[in-house]
Amino acid sequence: MTEELDGEKGEKGGGYKIFADLHTHTTYSHGTGSVEDNVRAAKFRGLSLVAITDHGIRHPLVGVRREKFPAMRRDAEAAEKKFGIEVRLGIEANIFGMSGEIDLSEKDISELDIVLAGFHASARPQRASDAFLFQANLLAGRLGRSSKEQIARNTRAYINCIKRFPVDVITHPGFWLQLDCFELGKACADYGTYIEISSRHRVPDIRGIEEYLKSGAMFVINSDAHKPEKVGTWEYALEAARQAGIPEERIANAGEKPLALRSHK
Repeated sequence: MTEELDGEKGEKGGGYKIFADLHTHTTYSHGTGSVEDNVRAAKFRGLSLVAITDHGIRHPLVGVRREKFPAMRRDAEAAEKKFGIEVRLGIEANIFGMSGEIDLSEKDISELDIVLAGFHASARPQRASDAFLFQANLLAGRLGRSSKEQIARNTRAYINCIKRFPVDVITHPGFWLQLDCFELGKACADYGTYIEISSRHRVPDIRGIEEYLKSGAMFVINSDAHKPEKVGTWEYALEAARQAGIPEERIANAGEKPLALRSHK
């Protein structure tokens, strides 16, 4: 496995030193590597922390079932012991309703180390009205033709989610649905939720990052790795952060500071 990895051990860019990758997938959803593979890769990259964050249960084909949580925890603890870096177990939950619903219960959240949330087109909505609104907004967003009303609706769903649940990170904002970055960023700043700059999906763009920066939001740099060799690689995210002028103190997983997570205050 290690022999297949390339690049820097502890990738730097724009003056940032990223110590954690908080968004990685394994074979528990649709990643290609095991928990151990991802942790081994994180160790090779020089990271001190990695999160295992497979897809939530409403993702119909690749969502993790709750009965798998204990096995995931055992794998995470074993890999942490073997490689000597911190391993956080989490889920990338699906936002599946305009009221901000996610596919994690209070009990689930209490048993996880980190909570990520984002929109995925294939996640099952709870109500027909949500399906219509999300799919209509999705189509408009992918065509770059969302109306002001659609953007406001999308943003409201994300803000409702942040208000209702202790979400640590909003994943790949703007990839599936167009959003009002400034308004979403203000809610994130108010509630202690981080905006992800995603190297996999190359979002937000520079203009979006600048709006989040003005809003007072904090950021995380993540790979959203679906292969072990992508863990701890974030070329786009680092360059975008540099171009937008994000100071290191506004990146939660950069520098020497401890990682603060809203879900475990």
